[in-house]
Amino acid sequence: MTRHIGMIVLAALIVVTLLASTVFFKVNRSQIAVVKTFGATTEVINGQDNAGLHVKWPWPIQQLVMYDGWINVFENPYVQLLTADKQSVLVGMYCAWRITDPATFNARLQTANRGQELLRTFLGTAENDVFGNRNMEELVNADPNKMLIPQIEQAILDPVRAKARDYGIDVVTVGIKSLGLPENVTTSVIESMKAERKREVASYQGAGESQAKTIESRANLAAKQIQEFAMAKAAKIRAEGILAAAEQYQLFNENPELAMYLRALESLRIGIGQQSTIILDGRELPAVKFLQGGPSLNLTPSTMPSTMPAEPSVSKAGK
Repeated sequence: MTRHIGMIVLAALIVVTLLASTVFFKVNRSQIAVVKTFGATTEVINGQDNAGLHVKWPWPIQQLVMYDGWINVFENPYVQLLTADKQSVLVGMYCAWRITDPATFNARLQTANRGQELLRTFLGTAENDVFGNRNMEELVNADPNKMLIPQIEQAILDPVRAKARDYGIDVVTVGIKSLGLPENVTTSVIESMKAERKREVASYQGAGESQAKTIESRANLAAKQIQEFAMAKAAKIRAEGILAAAEQYQLFNENPELAMYLRALESLRIGIGQQSTIILDGRELPAVKFLQGGPSLNLTPSTMPSTMPAEPSVSKAGK
């Protein structure tokens, strides 16, 4: 009997647990819960505003559908598109989206996978329309100012967002993940870019050569003016020097011997000032022996110079 009572209690606990699992449910902050009563949406619970434990009637009275409330991101595979200037380009894009109207989303799409596939279709249509009206130089260009990738992304985003809004979806952003060129057009594009770069190089070289000629012409003109000014200045100084020399020559002609003597002294002064060496011969100048032996107070007839200057005679005729 005790065994049967235990089995009954265990069965009751199992039934209560199963019943509780169908009645109670938990909503996290990253989830959105849609409660449907007999197939119609009667309650939407956003986890960011009302997270926690909630209660509903068990199935088949009420049914619970859970969605991810965060932003979902998917990447579109590479597609080959034709631009307005008939250039082929490989484009890879991504899309970020989230559910903003869970009731509408559940009524029209039911699952997140179906919503993502619908967005892929919208994105592919917008890509064809936008890239078909754009030139290749707006996608790939050596000049960043000519690249219009942000504008192209916005042009794709606007129609996709408008269509997705009818399904309870908000498309946050779309973007170009990567661009590529088909193998058959890569060579021609590279050659075209090379030709464009060569034209730019030729333009820069022409401008540089023109500027160099202008600078050279200005430099030659300035050099000629400076040279002419220097020659005129030199001629003026030369004329002044000739005039001053003529005045000096007139003075020299009044006393030529004195002039030559002064010139000789000036030459001697200049020569001695340049560390010259003077050699005195003792045979011709007896005073040199005195300089060699040094001064002495004990003068004897043998040490005195053999030649002494004669005493000057004083004439008394004038007295």
